[in-house]
Amino acid sequence: MTRAALQVASVAEGLALEAEAFAAPGASARLWTSRAPALVCPAAFCQKPGFGDAAARSAKRGRPVHLRPTGGGAVPQGPGVLNLALCFTAAADFSVEAGYRLITGVIRDALAPHGAALSVGATPRSFCDGAWNLSVRGRKVVGAAQRIRPLGGGTRRVLAHALILADGDIGPGAEAVNAFHAGLSLPPVAAEAHTTLAAAFGRDAGAFADRLAASARTSLRAPALHAAA
Repeated sequence: MTRAALQVASVAEGLALEAEAFAAPGASARLWTSRAPALVCPAAFCQKPGFGDAAARSAKRGRPVHLRPTGGGAVPQGPGVLNLALCFTAAADFSVEAGYRLITGVIRDALAPHGAALSVGATPRSFCDGAWNLSVRGRKVVGAAQRIRPLGGGTRRVLAHALILADGDIGPGAEAVNAFHAGLSLPPVAAEAHTTLAAAFGRDAGAFADRLAASARTSLRAPALHAAA
């Protein structure tokens, strides 16, 4: 993924790019992948008993734990994982569902003609399972999350995020999540509940990133996102 996707040295750098875009005015997209493996979990995990020890052990295993402002669960990051963040200002009646439809639509468009093969819904035993997962034949390939901040004046700032399993071996990431979960008394996940775009569709990750960046730019030009910007 050396084309449209920015390769950052660490997950902390990628999360900082997203935070910067969310804080800035206007509409923008951030597309990145980390060269270093890590785990990312909701900031609320800090309140769980045993978090500090579990995070320290994960770091010793080569997977430092980073916090994000959205909900959900722990996810692996690193080579083969592509992150897309869409940041924009919308009217106050722009719904959470509309945000999820937007970012999943961007991914479907980038995967044409395979986008129709993606199903929406929860994927049992996947990491950070959610109602807006995109799956292929019951195996998760994309997870989605959002952050929304009211701005006043009838507008809201939206960050819609997708974690995309583009290529590589999912096994080590799932193992890292399970080791971290064990320290927090959380249930395990299963590597076989996931797949990658390369495995499912034979898609080259770099070419897909190019199409994804173009699809994101098109989506952010939609009038509904700019009427309140």
